[in-house]
Amino acid sequence: MPRSYFALHGVMGWCNLTLAASAIYLYLGVPLAMREHGWSGTEIGLFQVSGLPVVLKFLMASPVDKFRFSQSNYLKWAALLSIGFVMCLWALAGAAMRFQSLFLIALCMTLVSSWLDVPINAFVLRRLPESERGKSGAIRSSVTALASVMGGGLMLLVYGQWGWQWPFYSFIVMTGVGALFMFWAYCQYPVQHDEPQQRVEKRSLCEMWRSYFQRPNQLVWNLILVLHFPFIGAAWLYLKPTLLAFGLTVSEIAWLSAWAGLVAAFASFCYSQTLKHWSLSRAVSVFSVINAVALFSLYAVSAMQWHDWRLIASVMSVAIALGLSSGVLFAGIMSQCRPELAASDYGLQSSLFSLSRIVVPISAGVLLDRLGFSGMYLGLACCALLVSLVCCFALEDRNKQISITSRGQ
Repeated sequence: MPRSYFALHGVMGWCNLTLAASAIYLYLGVPLAMREHGWSGTEIGLFQVSGLPVVLKFLMASPVDKFRFSQSNYLKWAALLSIGFVMCLWALAGAAMRFQSLFLIALCMTLVSSWLDVPINAFVLRRLPESERGKSGAIRSSVTALASVMGGGLMLLVYGQWGWQWPFYSFIVMTGVGALFMFWAYCQYPVQHDEPQQRVEKRSLCEMWRSYFQRPNQLVWNLILVLHFPFIGAAWLYLKPTLLAFGLTVSEIAWLSAWAGLVAAFASFCYSQTLKHWSLSRAVSVFSVINAVALFSLYAVSAMQWHDWRLIASVMSVAIALGLSSGVLFAGIMSQCRPELAASDYGLQSSLFSLSRIVVPISAGVLLDRLGFSGMYLGLACCALLVSLVCCFALEDRNKQISITSRGQ
C-alpha cells in the first residue's frame, strides 16, 4: 500500500505559514501601527529596507548545501536558526515604537527567517518522492496566500484587541509547534534520495552562482523577476494606510484585509488549475496587464474619494492581481531550479525577486509624502503599464525565436 505523505506536506505548510505570516505582519501589518503613531510615509518606506537580507538570500542558501553537518544536516540548520528567530520575535515584542530600535530588530529577524526558509523546505523535499514534489509547490503557494490573511488580517485583530506584544508571542508559539512537527517528521519519514554531495561540495560558491546566469534564455526571466511584482506589491503595502486615511477603523481594515487575502488565495488556486492550458510566458504577460488595471482602479478610487462599493471592488482587484502575480512567479522560480543546485538557484531567484520589492516601496513612500495617495498610485500604475508592455514585447519575441528554432529542427 502506498505511503501517505499528507502529514509531511502539513509539516511543510505549517512551518512556511509561520515564516510567511510573521514577515507579512512585520511589513504589511506593522505599518498600520506606525501610521497610528504618526510615522510618515517616507519612514514607513525606509522601514522596508530592513527586509534587505532577503535580497542576500543567495549568500545564505548555498552554504546550507556546501557546509554540511555529518548527520541530519537540514534539521540541525533549522534548529539553530529557529532559536535565533524566536529571539528576534521576543525582542520585537518588547521593543519601543522608535524607528532605530524597530529597524535593527526587524533587520535581524529578516536575516534569520530568510535563512531558515532554506533548510526547512530542503528538509521536507528530501523526504518526498518525485511524485509528491509537485504538490509541495501548490501547498507553498496556498500557504503564502493564507499567511496574508493571518499576517495582514488576523494578527491585526490580535493587535487591536490585546496590544503590540501578542502577535509576536503568537508567532513564537507557532515556531515551537513547528519545531516539534519537524522532529516528528524526522523520526517518521526517511530520506527518499540519499544523493552524494561530492559534486556540489567541489564547486565553489561563485561557480554555483555563475552557472545559473550562464544558462540560455535567462535574461528575460531575470528581468521579469525584478520588474513584474514590486508595483502591485507596493500598492498592497500602502493599502492599509490608505484605508485608515479613508476613515476605516482598525477592525474594519483587518476584516477587509482578511477577505482580500482569501480572494488572493482563490486567484492563486484558479491559476494553479489552468497550468496545463496556460504557458508561463502568456500568464506573465496577461497578469502584468491585470496589475496595471488594478492599480489604475486604485488611483481612481483615491483621486475621487469613493468610500462605497467601488473602494471594496478596487481592493479586491488588487488582491486578485497580487494572487495571480505571486502564483505565476512562484511557479516560474520552481521550474527554473536545477535539481542538483535547487537551494542555490532558489536563493538567487529569491534575491532578484526581493531586490525591487524593497526599493519600490521607498520611492512610493516619497511619492505619498509629496503627492498624496492618488499621486502615489498613479505613479505605480504608470510603471506597471510600462512593465506590461515590456513583458508582452519581450516574451513575444522570445516565443517567436523558439518557434523559428523548432521549425528549423
